[in-house]
This record gives sequence, C-alpha cells and structure tokens, in this order.
Amino acid sequence: MALQQRSFAAFAAVAALLALSIAVLSAHARPVAHSGAGGSGARHVKSEAAAGWSRIAAVDLASHSLVPADQNSLDRRAVEFDFASNAFISVIFAIKQRNTDALASKLKAVSDPASEDYGKYMTVEEMAKFVDGEPDAVNNVVTSLILRNVAYRMPAANNYVIVDKMPLAVASELFMCNFHLFESEKGNRIIKTLEYTLDSDIADAVDFVLGLDNFPSTSARKTVISSARRAATSDDAPLTVSPSSINIAYNLSNYMATNPATTQAVASFLSQYFTPSDLSTFQSRYSVPLNPIRQIVGGNDPSNPGMEATLDVEYITATGRNVTTWFVFESSLVNEGQEDFLKYLIGQLNTTNTPLVHSISYGDIADTIPEDYKARVSIEFQKFGVIGRTIAIAAGDNGVRCENNVFSPEWPTSDPNVLSIGGTIASGNTEHVWADGGGGFSNTFARPSYQSDAVAKYLSSGVAPATSFFNSSSRAYPDIAAFAMGFEVFFDGAPATVGGTSAATPTWAGILSLLNDVRLNKGLPSLGFFNPLLYQLATQHPEAFHDITVGSNPFGSCPGFQATTGWDPASGWGTPNFGVLAALLSTK
Repeated sequence: MALQQRSFAAFAAVAALLALSIAVLSAHARPVAHSGAGGSGARHVKSEAAAGWSRIAAVDLASHSLVPADQNSLDRRAVEFDFASNAFISVIFAIKQRNTDALASKLKAVSDPASEDYGKYMTVEEMAKFVDGEPDAVNNVVTSLILRNVAYRMPAANNYVIVDKMPLAVASELFMCNFHLFESEKGNRIIKTLEYTLDSDIADAVDFVLGLDNFPSTSARKTVISSARRAATSDDAPLTVSPSSINIAYNLSNYMATNPATTQAVASFLSQYFTPSDLSTFQSRYSVPLNPIRQIVGGNDPSNPGMEATLDVEYITATGRNVTTWFVFESSLVNEGQEDFLKYLIGQLNTTNTPLVHSISYGDIADTIPEDYKARVSIEFQKFGVIGRTIAIAAGDNGVRCENNVFSPEWPTSDPNVLSIGGTIASGNTEHVWADGGGGFSNTFARPSYQSDAVAKYLSSGVAPATSFFNSSSRAYPDIAAFAMGFEVFFDGAPATVGGTSAATPTWAGILSLLNDVRLNKGLPSLGFFNPLLYQLATQHPEAFHDITVGSNPFGSCPGFQATTGWDPASGWGTPNFGVLAALLSTK
C-alpha cells in the first residue's frame, strides 16, 4: 500500500464551503510574534536549542533575509542563506489514534504461547483499520492545510499527516512562531523555532507535531567500532568473527532457508549505503551462498558506502542464508539528520508484504528523546508484533552510560515491544560480556510481565549494583546477545574488521529468520513479537542458549551490571544455540 497523496481537487467541496474563512484569514493573518497561550484549548510549546547548537540569525520572512543574532561579531555575509532552496520545512502531524488500548491487549494475545489466539496475526490492511486516526482529528488537520494550499500525504490508517515541504511563511502563520537559523559546533545549519502554538483544532487532534523544534544530536554515536577503536577496549584482544565461526559457535549447521515467505530487512539511516559488489565479494570470500539484496526501499548510493550499512547487509545474509532480504533506507528532513524511526515504521506499516524480521543497528540516548515521541513509536512497535513481525534493535555501545552516578539508558532498544540485542566477545575458548555493550533499565517504560520473574531473580542475586544507579522497577534490557567485536567485513573494495552491538543485531536477525523458516515449513506462524516466548523458552530450556556468566558493562568510574547465571542486563539470556531452538520452535 503506497502512501495516499491527497489532491486538493478531492476536497473541492470542502474548500468551497471554507471560502469565506479563507478570505477572513487572508485579511486578518495571525501575528508571527506570540507570547500568550493561544485560544481556548490551544497548546503552547516552548523549548531550548539542543546542546551544541547556537542561534546565529533570525529569519525575516518579509524581506527573505537573515538578521544576525549578534551584529558585532557576525555580519550578513556569514549567514547568507538560499531561500529558494531552504525556505521550507518538513512536518509530521501525529494524529491521535483509536483503539490503542485494544492494540496492547491484542499484542499480548497473539504473542503469549498460552493464549488461544497465539500466532493469529492481523494483516497489514486489517491493522490499518484496527488502529487508525480519529476522523475528527484528521479533518481538523487536513482542513487547516487545505485552507493554506499545502500539499500533504497520509498512510492508509489516516494516523499521520505528512507535509514534505511547507513554506516557512505558511508554517510561521499556522504555528504562530518565528524561525531562526541555528549552527552546530561542526558548522551544520538548520532552521528551527524554539516556541510555537498549536491552535485548539490542531492541539486537540495530534499527539505532537514533528519537525519544528527538534534538533539533531551533535554527540558522536558509536554504532560501528573500528579495529583501531578495538585496541583501546578493556577487553582482551578478541578473536575475529566470520560467518564460519558464527556457524560453528551458534550451531547453525549451515542451515539455508527454503521457504519463499521467509523475509528480512535491514534498516538504514544517516546516509548509510552499501555497495552490491562488496556484498557479493564478501559472500564469495567467506563461502556464504550468493544472496543479493532483493529489494531496495528509499534508495541506495553504491558509490558512497557506509560501514554500518555494509556490516548490516553482510551479516544478516551471512546468518540468514538464502533469506529474501530488503534494504530499507530512510532519508527524512523531519528529524534533521537523526535516525527517524517513526518515518521508517510508518513506511513499513504501510507496506503489505513488509519483511518478517527487521534489524535496526541504531539508537539514541533515551533522555534526549521527547516522551510523547517515545510513546508514539512504542505504539507503532506494538503494531509490528500484531502483524507477526519481529524488530531486533542494538543495545548500544557505551556500557551502562553514566552521568552524575546515574545510568543513562539507550532508546529504542529499551522499549518493551522490541527485541534488544546485547554484545559478547570471544576470547580464547570463552565467550564473555563485551564491556562496552549496552544494557540497563529504562526510565520511561514499566517492566513488562514477560520478564518480571527473570529480572526479579537478577535483582536478588547479590551481583546487581546499587539501585541508586538505575530504575529497578522498569523495562530491563538486553533480552539476548551475540558476538559484537572483531567482525570481518568487505568494505569499499577491501577487507576490514569492525564491531559493536550493531554487528550482533544483524547476526541475531538472520538467525531469527532461519527460525521463522523452520516454523513456516511446519505450517506454524512466524515468531512475531518474540519476547514472551523467548523468556518462557529460556526459563524452561536453558540449553537453548549459551549462558554468559563472565564480565560486566561499566562506564567510566560507574559500575556496570555483572553477568551471572540466567538473565542479566549485560548479556540477556545469552547467545543462541540454533539447533536446540529450531527443534523447540518447530512444535510450538
């Protein structure tokens, strides 16, 4: 299902009825400057520029020019701006949705092995009707855009209104705001506002509006660890990891998928592309069955490969042998250079045959993400589970990450509706916790029932750090782990060695695809939201996992979580024993 492009002609009748309102609006445009709370029910939003960003000029829409914030230190030439190309912003209206409570109940029913409805998934089309935008809310937003002659598009569920290019002048009037030019420490420039108002019609219709005041993070993300970075780790020098070593360590037995319905996808953001020739060379070099990417969504630039995308496609196909694989690239101006998880989810939930397993090797510091945005994305994750899809997300590469003696969790891996993948390292004849592997407890999401017993057991084990460091009552992660360091890849025409939980994640994603293949060939449903079944299997059949009991994931002077028998926040339940898992899951 493609996103529906709504034409103005389709709303001609509505536009005619609103002609008088348009005339009044033209004659009495709302002032740009705004200091009050707006009309009854209006929502006023005030924020601050993110760390690393400075306001350098105000946008003068009347003269199409910029007014430097500091005339003494910055002349106009320093802030010259191409209005013809940049006098637009991209905006997403997150329409309030119906049936979200029923969605949570449905997810539990189809994901709990004890439920009569286990595995009875909805189709993508059924989901679009089950949880959709409130009709009045849709009408309020659409009407506001039609009045201003703004083009937009909507998914089938009518739960988002997406404006790819809204003129700044229109946005300034609609949101009652002034825009400014901001510059990062690295010299990047964007146009944002720090204060705006949603009138009562829009305020009542949306959970939030994305694109006005969100800034990209200027902090470095350690999604891929180079071989040079590896030398600085506190771990012993790791053994290198290749498709053959994974095959042996995790008991894959060279399993190859045979069911055409077995599908998987790699999510890519931040201008990360791959080169098909690198992939084919890697597969030949390591005796992996040749398996090119079958579908590219959102584009790819083979001339500009990125290490992250290269690692992802090479290892999801190395473990998920012969599985139909997609590369889904999300390039969005809305989130200004950050990973736009929401746009990715919207697109895939609007794709009838979206793959059964999605591998996401990206993340952010949870506390830097607005709570309403995290809540909305969590609902979209639930939808994936209800349609029988699995989302695997890297746990992060900064250990427990600690600020002021308080652990700082990662997101979205700490969401309870995804499968969080931690990292291990192979050294000698042992596999232990990768010291930089992410793990911990959310500050946003309550602990889900499927992990209550496992987490309670860990907290009472005597090896957990003091609870003053973390929220001991919340969602804990990771759920499982895999090798995270020393991965041999073929990148930009040459061999390289990289790592991170962004290596562990596609490794596990490919294995999940093989397990789906086993199930589909037995006439069983896909794994879908795997967590409830995972925790049950690990408790009842510990032999299905290699329990990691050595190591921890500290950060600076802050202690990490110590690995121990059973589940722990450093390695989850451990690493997979595919042969045992395949046997167990072929009958459940």
